[in-house]
Amino acid sequence: MNHRPTDADRNERSDWNVVAHHDFGGATELDATIVTALETEGCCGDSPLYAAVDTEPAERFLSSVEGDDASVVFTVSERIVRVSADGTVEARDVQGLSGPD
Repeated sequence: MNHRPTDADRNERSDWNVVAHHDFGGATELDATIVTALETEGCCGDSPLYAAVDTEPAERFLSSVEGDDASVVFTVSERIVRVSADGTVEARDVQGLSGPD
């Protein structure tokens, strides 16, 4: 998990695409929101989400900060996914990203 929002805009660019919004107070689990969003993006048919990341601790953490400036970041197949405490689910391709400055 990552609690450093500055990682999102490394190299002064924002190539994240908002793919969904998760309601932490709703009945839908975070993994269902992410899988649905990534499927519509044409991603991840070859590997189930649970094989890449356990979203339950992420969901507990993000719902505990209640809209604070926190997020979790993980990789699924060839996508990097960021889920923010406000429920924003964003994704971007792994390919083409440069390493840390």
